[in-house]
Amino acid sequence: MIRRMTATLLIALGALGVTLCTLGVFSIWRAADSVTAAAEDALILVTDTLDDVDYSLSVSSQTLEGVAVAMDGLYTITVDMGETLSTTKMTIDEMAVLTGGDLPRSIESSLVALEALEETAAVIDQFLYSLQLLGIGSYNPDMPMDQAVAEAALGLQPVPENLRTMAQGLELTGENLSSVRVGMGLMGDHMLGLQENVLDADTAVSSHRHTMQEVRSRVVLVRQNVRGPIRAVAWGATILLVWIGLSQLALVRWGVRIWPTRSCASESPDIE
Repeated sequence: MIRRMTATLLIALGALGVTLCTLGVFSIWRAADSVTAAAEDALILVTDTLDDVDYSLSVSSQTLEGVAVAMDGLYTITVDMGETLSTTKMTIDEMAVLTGGDLPRSIESSLVALEALEETAAVIDQFLYSLQLLGIGSYNPDMPMDQAVAEAALGLQPVPENLRTMAQGLELTGENLSSVRVGMGLMGDHMLGLQENVLDADTAVSSHRHTMQEVRSRVVLVRQNVRGPIRAVAWGATILLVWIGLSQLALVRWGVRIWPTRSCASESPDIE
């Protein structure tokens, strides 16, 4: 009776072990297919994400290149404006010197000459009028010569002060243009600094993009070869389970061997 129970237990344990090993092999290959599919889906998602990141970096790089070109254009404009303002300031300074010094002095000298000419014109006018009284010639102008000269001098008298006032305005304008030119120079230097920063940022973005492309290449390579390692693990686990299953068959065989036969059953009463 004990022998029959022991044999039954060994056969049951062996059969259970073989069944579990068979189910394990089936489950391993089913899990391997699921893991492979999940890994491929995850790697596809990673690849798509890296493609999106690469596109974003490409757009950023193009934008930074456009900003660098715009900064260079602005720097050129500021330099040209600075040169134009410098030339304009020189012209205004020359005009200020002319209107504040040489031209007023020339007009004042002309006024002195006109005063002398006025006296001379009065003498000439008196002389011509005297000749008319003597019956020599005819002299009857609408305006005496000395009066015409006096009116001309009277019209020129405010001009020197007006020119000096204009010179002061031109000097102030020149100072303002000088300040604007200095500001343009500072702006140009600032534009150069911004351009350098933008170019550095573009270089960094290009480096990151190159890194992303390398990572994507490696992910694609892993995606192409992901099935092999998983199947290798599955085969290893299958061989292990088959080996365990074969060892369980030994239990079954042992149980079959010790299973009591009729001859053993007939011998048992004799022994007793």
